[in-house]
Amino acid sequence: MTMALAYFPINAALAALLTSTCISSAYATSAPVQCPARLPVSQTIDRPAPDGWRPYDSRKTHPLIGVSFWSGPPDRLALLAPSSGVKRRDTLIDTWPLAAAETDYWVSCEYFDTAVIVARPLGTAARTCTVRYDATRTPPKMIDWQCTPPAR
Repeated sequence: MTMALAYFPINAALAALLTSTCISSAYATSAPVQCPARLPVSQTIDRPAPDGWRPYDSRKTHPLIGVSFWSGPPDRLALLAPSSGVKRRDTLIDTWPLAAAETDYWVSCEYFDTAVIVARPLGTAARTCTVRYDATRTPPKMIDWQCTPPAR
């Protein structure tokens, strides 16, 4: 019992030091913007259910399946198309070159089996965005995406 008490202050101090070091280095280096891996969604139907039927919300979480890039927020409907798509072995790579702009570019995260998206501005500094897909899957599954220079 005495040994456990003697170790506790040292372990607590070490844990506090490691935690503060990790937190300060997280703020010192900006992590790239990433989409939530899953999105909880609550859905309703737009009009009354057909006679004899009742609507229910399954309250599923939906996995991330892709991203889209926009000139401005998605409600402006200025969706950007990739300029090129190449296949390298088992990977498909789509590329969006982005021109200098006064309006922020945006990224939207898309989820399987729902029309709901989440979106955020990337800023105006990004010049190229790429998305990599696993081409061995049908349909191809997104591996990752990035913009350079990275959004903050």
